[in-house]
Amino acid sequence: MLEYFKIWEKGLVNRMRKTKYFIMGFIFLLFLNSCGYVQYVYEQAVVAAGGIPSTYTDGNADSYRKDGPRAVQNPKYKQKVELLLQDIANRELIEKFSYFDDNEKETILWLPEGIVHGQGKNLLKDRKTGYGIPLTFNTISECPKYYSLDKYESLKLISNSINKKEYIYITFYGDDKYIKEIVQKIKEKNGFTHRCKNGKFE
Repeated sequence: MLEYFKIWEKGLVNRMRKTKYFIMGFIFLLFLNSCGYVQYVYEQAVVAAGGIPSTYTDGNADSYRKDGPRAVQNPKYKQKVELLLQDIANRELIEKFSYFDDNEKETILWLPEGIVHGQGKNLLKDRKTGYGIPLTFNTISECPKYYSLDKYESLKLISNSINKKEYIYITFYGDDKYIKEIVQKIKEKNGFTHRCKNGKFE
């Protein structure tokens, strides 16, 4: 009987130890979650005061302003920009946009109606609302061997000299389904048919 009691007591101690570790892990997760909540409260307070939280800036606060490409990531504008993107996804691509590369060479691109030049070079905004569109055009002349983004999957050839080939690629911010639709329509309309693979342009 005593032997049985010792075995039972040992099992109880093991179960209590496991329960203790489970509770400690749960409290730790709550602590981590509360840190995220503190950051969220801070961001909301700064936005309510009309500022841009330092956690959004990445060293470039202008891109999170109303007319910046990352306005969709700023809680002050997020909902309105998302509704705007839904509207833009249904627009015809009839807006003529002049893209200028680093050498100031002009390339004409067709964009959804009402999308115009923003404050900075090659930045976009909606003409009516003034909200920044979360995509930018950039130039690439060398194909990196290793990259983790799919931005080099669709490229537009803009210069095909013997010494140097240059392509335009699109960078977009966020994972909103409408911005992805918009980007796809722009690529199809403007002939983004090349790609970068294993260090070579195709």
